[in-house]
This record gives sequence, C-alpha cells and structure tokens, in this order.
Amino acid sequence: MNLSRSRRAFTLVELLVVIAIIGVLVALLLPAVQAAREAARRSQCSNNLKQLGIAIHNYHDTHQYLPINISRWSEGTAATPVRNGKGWIVSILPQAEQMPLYSKFEKYFGGDFAGGGGLNNPATECRDAMKTPVKFLQCPSDPDAGKAALGQAQCETFLVTRTNYKGVMGDHKMGNASSVHPSPTADRHNTNDCNGIFYRNNYQDGLKLASITDGTSNTFMVGEDVVGQNLHSAAFYSNGDYCSCHGPPNYFVTPPTPGSWWNVMTFRSKHPGIVQFAIGDGSVRIISQNIDYNLYRYLATKAGGEAVSVP
Repeated sequence: MNLSRSRRAFTLVELLVVIAIIGVLVALLLPAVQAAREAARRSQCSNNLKQLGIAIHNYHDTHQYLPINISRWSEGTAATPVRNGKGWIVSILPQAEQMPLYSKFEKYFGGDFAGGGGLNNPATECRDAMKTPVKFLQCPSDPDAGKAALGQAQCETFLVTRTNYKGVMGDHKMGNASSVHPSPTADRHNTNDCNGIFYRNNYQDGLKLASITDGTSNTFMVGEDVVGQNLHSAAFYSNGDYCSCHGPPNYFVTPPTPGSWWNVMTFRSKHPGIVQFAIGDGSVRIISQNIDYNLYRYLATKAGGEAVSVP
C-alpha cells in the first residue's frame, strides 16, 4: 500500500533566515577573497620590479654603465647637442625582451624633442611606439595604468603609455620652497648632480654600479608610483620616469593634483600600507609607509655615506 507524504514548504521566516545566513557568509568571505586577489596583484607587481632590476643589471653588463635618460633641455655641465628625450626605460627594452619596440624608437633618436624631433617626432610609427603598452611597466593594482593618456608633461597633445615604475633620483626637494615636504636636500633635478641613480640628465654622468658606494643592497633603484597622481608618468620619456624620496611613501592628494610636480613626484602605490622598490642589487623589497622619514631619504642616495640598511 502506498502512503502519501505531505510536503512541507519553507516558511517565510525560514527563508529569510537562510538568506541572512548566506549574506553573513558572503560578507565574511568577501574580504578574504579581496585580500587574496590583492596579494596576487602585489606579487605580480613585485615580479615586474624584479624584471626591471634584472634588465638594468643586464644593460650594465653590456654597456658598463647604468641605463641613461637624455633631457629635452640643455642642462648640466655637459649637455648633448642631440636632446631627444629618451628615457632609461627605452634603454633597457632590448634587455627586457622588447627588441621590436626598441627598434621602432631607435629610428627617432636623432633630433631635439623640443623641436619636434627625437621621441616627439610626429611620425605615426613614433607616436605608436610612445603609446605601446608594456605589461611589466604597469602595476595590476592600478586600474588606470594600462590606459594610454593625453596631457602628460611635455607630451600633452599625443597619447602615451604610462608607467607605475619610476627611477629613484634621490631625496631632492622638488621645487625647493614650493614643496610641502621637509627634505633638507636642495632641488637638483635640472642638473646632472642628483644624489640618486635615475634623473633626466644622468647620461652626462655615466653612472656605474660601482658609483653606488653606499652599497647596492642599501640603495633604492626603482619604486612605485600611481599614474593618476602624477602627470610625469610617460613611460618612455626622460621627464616622466623618475621620482624623488623627498616626500614620504604613499603621499596621496585628494582630490588629485597631478600637475603639482613639486609635491607629487614621490613614490606611492595602490597596495595598502606599502610601496615596493627594486634595490640596487636587483632584489625587490616591501617598504612600509610608516618607515622613518630620514631612513627613507638615506636609502634613496647612492653615495651619501649613511650607515643604513633596507628594513
């Protein structure tokens, strides 16, 4: 004999309880998922910096000096007559498995940037090269980094790809009295006398790893920036690929004032509480935004004689 069973449906209260439990579980899991995703992005960012560090060392092995920037202006004690605006990132493209892109740029190394030559040449190939995205130049935690942009300093009228990774020029107080930051080191960005490794006139100095007398393991070489905070972020241009440690790490302006170069040419990241740096020996280190300010400045100089080490 078949016995029929009565089916009991969820009551409204039971359904609401189940939904509430699911909501609580999602709320508990979401931060963990977000944290895991950010950890993956931070790891990729570290790999990008590591790739840059290796390329810089390989460039040095080949040329016997560190990658060079060539200013668009006649500055410093031995300014070249050909001021093409080439940045240090262009220099290392062959060592970073980007030889086809380097070959495009190489055709435009002649002529002055300010006069429409060099990397400011209006030829379609040059303009295309300037806006070519290169994945290892973009931090995955910065959603704006992969977008070519107009309005970058001295590149206002044409699209350029931007970089999150800037060479460390030292701890010079950009703009001197105009800067809100307290570094006591005078601005030297328009000379060839900066106390860091990368600046727009370093082609005049032929810096070698041996020039880093503070020790390659104790000196910042390349650090992170956020492109929306700084209009000096054109990846391949010599006035868009360096920053100073005159301001503390993770100095953000809300709302952003990216044209205020005297304040914002500093190092920052989208990683909560930290900024990552490639060190002179090619390793990558995580620096807390709460690092002692003077220690931070000392780590930016190549030959300051300070007895410090990367924490």
